[in-house]
Amino acid sequence: MDFDEQDPAITIDDGTWWYASVAFPGGTVSPQAARALSAALGERRFHFLRKDQGLRLRTEHPAADVLDQLVADQVATGWTGKIYEPETEAFGGPEAMAVAHDLFCADSRFALTETGNPGGRERCILLLSIMHRAAGLDPFEIGDVWVRFASTRPAVVPPAGAARETAVAAMRRLMNADAALRPDAEPGWSERVAAFEDAGLRLRRLDADGRLVRGLRTVLAHHVIFTFNRGAVPVDRQAAAAWMARQVAFADGESADVSPGPSATLTPNLTRMETTLTTQADPADLRQALVTRLVDANQLRTPDIIAAFQSTEREQFLPGVDLETAYVEDAVPIKHDDSGEMISCISAPSIVATQLEQLGARPGHKILEAGAATGYNAALLGKLVAPGGHVWTLDVDQDLVDTAAKHLADSGASNVTAVLGDGAVGLPQYGPFDRIQFTVGAGDIPLGILDQLAPGGRLVLPMRIRGSISRSFAFERDGEAWKTVSCEMATFVPLRKGVCDDIYTLVPHAGEGNVRLETFSEQEVDREAMRIVLDQPQTKVYTGVKFRQGDPWQWVYLYLACVLPNGLSRMPGSRPGFTPHFGWGSMAALDGDTLAYLTVREGEDDRGRFWEIGVIGHGSRAAALADQVATEIREWHQGWGNDAPEPGFRMAVGDARSRLTAAEPRFIVEKSNSRIVVDWPRRG
Repeated sequence: MDFDEQDPAITIDDGTWWYASVAFPGGTVSPQAARALSAALGERRFHFLRKDQGLRLRTEHPAADVLDQLVADQVATGWTGKIYEPETEAFGGPEAMAVAHDLFCADSRFALTETGNPGGRERCILLLSIMHRAAGLDPFEIGDVWVRFASTRPAVVPPAGAARETAVAAMRRLMNADAALRPDAEPGWSERVAAFEDAGLRLRRLDADGRLVRGLRTVLAHHVIFTFNRGAVPVDRQAAAAWMARQVAFADGESADVSPGPSATLTPNLTRMETTLTTQADPADLRQALVTRLVDANQLRTPDIIAAFQSTEREQFLPGVDLETAYVEDAVPIKHDDSGEMISCISAPSIVATQLEQLGARPGHKILEAGAATGYNAALLGKLVAPGGHVWTLDVDQDLVDTAAKHLADSGASNVTAVLGDGAVGLPQYGPFDRIQFTVGAGDIPLGILDQLAPGGRLVLPMRIRGSISRSFAFERDGEAWKTVSCEMATFVPLRKGVCDDIYTLVPHAGEGNVRLETFSEQEVDREAMRIVLDQPQTKVYTGVKFRQGDPWQWVYLYLACVLPNGLSRMPGSRPGFTPHFGWGSMAALDGDTLAYLTVREGEDDRGRFWEIGVIGHGSRAAALADQVATEIREWHQGWGNDAPEPGFRMAVGDARSRLTAAEPRFIVEKSNSRIVVDWPRRG
């Protein structure tokens, strides 16, 4: 988030802080990346600012090793060391800057881990209100702080009537509530409340002693900017909050409606404040910024697809979602099952772009899409096949079909039809299709779908290879078999309620922490034993294989998925003693009651910093499985490695399966309906 600061700041480098500008995949800080960064920083004292679609990170001790590891883990795409210039003048002088740094550090860890969580704006208002009261401001002075802050935000179009009353009442409750009494608060909430109260008290004393170089209310308005920034509150929602706070304090010239002290009888309502406030920001600017990011990342290349992205209002397919959230580089869930597991979403923009580039839809094409979700992808397809083409989009839940149909109608997509049905069965009555696209994942080829492709047609299907390792394949006929014209790393919500369901079981560890293991029906694994396997003694083996900054992990994953009988499974989470190779967790090989997961250790040689891959085994065959995985990693490194040519893929079904052979027999993956061959030449 970029901010125009209220006044030019005098900057002084006091040499205390180590500073880096950190960039992330897709040009934005995803919730997963934010949590991984926070965990990696450990007990370091740090603070941050969201800027230029990344983070400006300041730590009390150098954190180059942490950031290098995050880049190696592909959590971050890179970082640049800089000189930190604290805004000493803007925050009221050297003593007030020390107050600000203490507050920044107390708030940053919690604000970072809450990236993407709902209620961020409301949490910020609660914390700022307690700070304003602790600073000794009366109700009108608090209102003045918000007016000063509002001058740095876009103008808003205020609501009227009942909507206005609802919005102002919600803000009034938050500004008067005692934040310390908030029910069901997140861990660390009491520490944050104490930090904001302490900062207000310290600034009050500095002001009383004449030791601030700016007015107290101006300094506090600057804190509002930085607090909302840490909370990832979009600028339009900041502007709305400022307008509502002004109404609470000054509406119609009446007495201020803000209490000078906390009220023990009011508890804050952390549901989003539903208002009709809008800003003058143009959603077209967000669409163009999205397109620019995707083009620069080479994920959008075709002019017609670029034009479809520019003209399709993604926010129309996500009603009730913040405008900026609709355009961030992340999937947005739209439906969960009874256990809270996501079962439908609108895919991240980069994934949508990648699959459309794979599909190659053209004017006049008939297209079948499996996985209607919000209807957004189908709307893009409708534009790509016009004039003369038509799109049928399927989903298994009537509510999703109805919602997608409404969104499509509202967007003017007259050549798209939403239908209730099983994507794996398709719609043979409307075939054959020039293109078939699955925006849901499969564990195998849905056989009936292949017969619904027209001659020269193309199937784009995200399919698991083994375990959790999945790729989005673009298949075309090649004689009696099929070949890929494109293959990209991707994972999707699985097919369900149909003939080709891709059912997996998430196995939580029964001990400390929140580690869980993805398992699939084809894997030979003792799921009950997996619940306690990390409590068993460990065996650790290092491979001698070194990864450098920026090296991809996808190829060693693909290799292990092919050569290990059960492939690899995702094992996210954390717990004492669990040392995964990524901040989010690890990938694990499975064998009955035993698993072996990947780890790394850091080192430096004449080529610079590296991370050596290791394997940690738990269970009755811990040593044997860890050695097996380590041996295969060494074999991959010797024969292929990250500098080998990229592989190609072929697939066959029915009688043709037996005639599909491979130069490397271990690169044949047998499935119930199909055989997949990976054509992967050794390097050199």
